Amino acid sequence: MRYFFIIYVLLAVLVVSIGGLRGKKFKDAPIRVFPDMDEQDRIDPQEASDFFNDGLGARQPVAATVPQGLKPAGLADEMTKSFTNDNSYHQTGMFNEDVFGTGLPVNELGLTEENLPAFLKRGLVMYNANCSGCHGISGNGKGVIASYGVPGVFNLVTSKLPDGGMYDVIVNGRGNMGAFGYQIDVKDRWAIIAYLRALQYSRTAPLDQVKGAYEAGSAK
Repeated sequence: MRYFFIIYVLLAVLVVSIGGLRGKKFKDAPIRVFPDMDEQDRIDPQEASDFFNDGLGARQPVAATVPQGLKPAGLADEMTKSFTNDNSYHQTGMFNEDVFGTGLPVNELGLTEENLPAFLKRGLVMYNANCSGCHGISGNGKGVIASYGVPGVFNLVTSKLPDGGMYDVIVNGRGNMGAFGYQIDVKDRWAIIAYLRALQYSRTAPLDQVKGAYEAGSAK
């Protein structure tokens, strides 16, 4: 027993000599088993760097590159900016800071009777690519993810969210759903919403209005 206490005291002295007493401050860098990115190979703003020939750490953008969300001059206006300071309904889905709107921003999207079918088809493509895995092809919340037991997948067919509310969920996510604003363009977000409204309407539309489309789809 005596040897146990001697060893214990020696270990305590060793620990204190290495780690110091509680509250003691050291000038040397601490020993870190897991650095956790405390030290990184980076350059602070306006810091010099010997890595580049001109000695400057700040660099100009690579030639011919385009900032994310923007487009080069002269490109056909097929895409809408994903990153903007515009707080309009078209960009946020809100009429003010706390009210979600209803309806599509027709003028901003340039929708006409002629291009509306193509717009809905684009919504179908983007929905299947980004949403159907969780919410299902029909939007009933029974996609592939549900078959693995993931709970709480939203039924979009019975959703009562206004159009602006859907837009906000696409951009920022909600609950277990992550944000998709970084990968779905503004115009495509509205296309998805338009397609979802078509899905919802197809569940309650008069038979004579959907029978032809249903039979054509079943025949494929």
